[in-house]
Amino acid sequence: MSFLKYTFLLLLISCSLFAQPKREFRGVWIANVGNVDWPSQKGLSAQQQQQELRDLLDLIQLRGLNAVFFQIRNACDAVYESKLEPWSEWLTGQQGQSPGYDPLAFAIQECRKRNLEIHAWINPYRAVTDIRRASLAPNHIAKTHPDVLLSYGSLRILDPGRPEVRNFVTRVVMDIIRRYDVDGIHFDDYFYPYPVPKVSLNDEATFQNYSRGFTNKADWRRDNVNLLVKTVSDSIRRVKPWIKFGVSPFGIWRNRSSSPEGSNSRGFEAFSGNFSDSRKWVQEGWVDYIAPQVYWSMGSTSANYAQLVSWWSDNVSDPHLYIGHGVYKVNSDSYWKRPLEVPNQVRYNRSFENVHGSILFSAKTLRNNPNHFCDALCQEVYQSPALVPAMPWKTQAAPPSPKELTAKLNDNNTVTVSWSFPYQLTSERDKARYFVVYRSSQQSSIDLHSAQSIRTIVVRNEGVSTFSFTDNQVKPNTNYNYKVSAFNRLHNESQPTEVISLTTNSKQIEGSPEPEKVILPLATQLRNIPIIANAEEPMEAVVAASEEENEEEDIEETKTPEKPQNTSIASTDSDEFLQVFPNPLNQQINIRYRLPEAAEVSLYVYDSRGTRVGALVVNKEQEAGNYTVPFNVQFMSEGTYYARLMAGEVQKTAKITLKR
Repeated sequence: MSFLKYTFLLLLISCSLFAQPKREFRGVWIANVGNVDWPSQKGLSAQQQQQELRDLLDLIQLRGLNAVFFQIRNACDAVYESKLEPWSEWLTGQQGQSPGYDPLAFAIQECRKRNLEIHAWINPYRAVTDIRRASLAPNHIAKTHPDVLLSYGSLRILDPGRPEVRNFVTRVVMDIIRRYDVDGIHFDDYFYPYPVPKVSLNDEATFQNYSRGFTNKADWRRDNVNLLVKTVSDSIRRVKPWIKFGVSPFGIWRNRSSSPEGSNSRGFEAFSGNFSDSRKWVQEGWVDYIAPQVYWSMGSTSANYAQLVSWWSDNVSDPHLYIGHGVYKVNSDSYWKRPLEVPNQVRYNRSFENVHGSILFSAKTLRNNPNHFCDALCQEVYQSPALVPAMPWKTQAAPPSPKELTAKLNDNNTVTVSWSFPYQLTSERDKARYFVVYRSSQQSSIDLHSAQSIRTIVVRNEGVSTFSFTDNQVKPNTNYNYKVSAFNRLHNESQPTEVISLTTNSKQIEGSPEPEKVILPLATQLRNIPIIANAEEPMEAVVAASEEENEEEDIEETKTPEKPQNTSIASTDSDEFLQVFPNPLNQQINIRYRLPEAAEVSLYVYDSRGTRVGALVVNKEQEAGNYTVPFNVQFMSEGTYYARLMAGEVQKTAKITLKR
């Protein structure tokens, strides 16, 4: 890309959509195969697996995302209770062995608590990843029906050309949606195998037996995949029309050198490489969304992110278009080392009306936060929560409006907003899944189209009819206006309640005022080691790449620190070296420390399980003196946390109490 074009692109990004959209799809893939994302290893107990998943979903919610793609079928196996296929080996280490609970049911339950959409991610054709090392359960299809498999080196796949294969895959999908309350079914990019040099796929016999009039094998293969996509789509819509169906194909449909309708790119083509005609699926309306894996940087010359997103936007209109981001590539080359590469990709997406959001691959990278990309993502483009975009072609029906909205001024000058949802509803389109509390100050009107008007999201629990939210981010002597809307599972919004207003009094509210821009803390998953005074720093389970380029919070050096108030510190020695205030807190704290001499400093914050939730200073040389570091906790759960200072001979831990 020329310098002039790149400069124009940066100007376009910087000038477009400074305000966050109210609705934006923000998803992440959670891969099970190979223990890529979850669980961290085979053979963990049910309790350990569940806690790992809770922690991962907490992180996903903390980072401002609103959807997960949970892999439940890797290779004709199951990460859920199934009578059709054996349990996945990536749970227990032995295919066919139960982990002692149902991971999909558990994941759905935990996602509901966090208001995260959950899409069941399945691989339609892959049967055995490596036949040389496979230890297959007796009920695996490679054992029961080896005749429906094709060999491709050590890989085994279901033969896409056989009608019984289409029927079987569709049966698996329908079993999932009939028994589990998933929000969507998701196919990945693995259809026919990706080409391997000197390896051929022998499906000539199937072609001869089931050609359906095709004389060109490539066209026939594409049609085999098309038939599966259409059959699954039709089946889902017939049984549970509210469930979404989408695919994440390889990011290049065709190159312009192969077709005038292709993209300006030079790379592997999904159309001819693994015979997936994703453009046709969009044109025929078989998918509710398409999520191309545009895993290139904005500086790539062979397949440029900006040019590919522009092509996809031009070719997708009716279904939703979500862009898959290859964040696993962060730090892999000079372009992916740019701190704002991923935020700029998201900003660029927002410049297209047809791009409805993003999906990150994968959760491990989100957790490891290499080059602080996730910090930059949250600070630059995901500062506020976003609602999942609605799909009007599925239904435009909305739930009824909440009732009996009230606002009460509490003794401590905070505001409690209450409402009811007293309806007995049976239709999925009428049931409320969550409520949005809108707020404005001073002016009488609330802009319901602005993300900045969203004060909070309250999840509706089944069987509960009254709800409340206490707003402790208010200022004295200020008028506040509130409205509440209900949203169903397809994110259609009810009519909002009438506005209700009140004015706070002159009493000072405990806690810090809400910042204009939310700064989310770094989160790096550690082993579950509790933090205690005099403890060594916990060992990291996964080390973030490129520790050299660290971006800390702004640090204010102070020569004469004020005496902290309401300080409760568990320290190894005296409190003079590490202080936290205010404490307890509910919004933002200042962590103050003193260096008696120059030292290399690291300052982290951990939760009570040993999970790092903040990296405020990392291996930074600092002179002797007093320092103050702000730490925002708006998106953290109530509980106990620990600040850990390591500076030469000074090793201190301070307890932090977060109250809501």
